[in-house]
Amino acid sequence: MTEDAVRHDDGPPAPEERLRADADVLAGAARRLLAQAAALEGRPGVPDWCVPTLRRQAECCRVAARDVREAAVLLDRHATRAGNDRAAAAAAATTTRPAPRPSTA
Repeated sequence: MTEDAVRHDDGPPAPEERLRADADVLAGAARRLLAQAAALEGRPGVPDWCVPTLRRQAECCRVAARDVREAAVLLDRHATRAGNDRAAAAAAATTTRPAPRPSTA
């Protein structure tokens, strides 16, 4: 997919943002394919296979867009969970521990 669909305001985008942008590109491709199929339908000289093929391609783009969006949601959940786990581990590492007992040797 293209990086032009992703904003670059604050440095590189997070992977889930890139996935969402890719899903938007795929959804746009599906819309354009359907529009092309509609424009060609019934026109003389258009091969019989053309319109159904464009519709199948549009459906593939639509399904791919849905799947990529779902992947973005799952990646975001995973990143959030991993961040929470790291924060919990850091908090546990900084909790107050009893001072070691002085040696009697």
